[in-house]
Amino acid sequence: MTSLDLLYPVRGGPVPLDHGYALFSALCTRVPALHERLDLGVFTLRGERAVGDLLHLGRGTLRLRCSPEVVPLLLSLPLTPLNVAGREVVLGAPVLRALEPASSLFARIVTFKHALDAASFLRGVSRSLEALACDARPVLGRRRVVRIAGKRVVGYALELHGVSGEDSLRVQAQGLGGRRHMGCGLFLPPRPVVRGVVPLRGGLARAA
Repeated sequence: MTSLDLLYPVRGGPVPLDHGYALFSALCTRVPALHERLDLGVFTLRGERAVGDLLHLGRGTLRLRCSPEVVPLLLSLPLTPLNVAGREVVLGAPVLRALEPASSLFARIVTFKHALDAASFLRGVSRSLEALACDARPVLGRRRVVRIAGKRVVGYALELHGVSGEDSLRVQAQGLGGRRHMGCGLFLPPRPVVRGVVPLRGGLARAA
């Protein structure tokens, strides 16, 4: 599967830290056809800082991963603001980026049906990697809980190491587990660690 990323600058908010479901609902309100697209992944918004349970966007970013066929549906998104959990979010013109091969990948949260503990989760990872014919060493991260349609969904952060370039592109394009429309199962190469910067929740950072 050929996939690419669209990166939109965003401003507005703040929005809840746990906003994956609300964000996808807002996108589908604008473009109803997105609801049925299996070739679309929606990353949660990246912002400047987290305060309590809110993400302040500042000069934030929305990343959408999709097949080329979906791109025309997404180009109209900057025309009017999105309503994300009652907050107005304005998108700028997107930039297209090709996926990059990497020997390591990271997902903030991956979910599998009925995988409520580490053992069952790792079994789901193993099955998914086998289905993708991908050879990788999984490293379990922190347990996370998100709310989707009012229900609590359990998942884990996940790193994959020792991935070939071809396999890494396949994992990024197809993801692991479910709920890719709501920020789950989506992988990126790890961001470079900047000296003097400490990661915050939601992929944010602050100076040490």
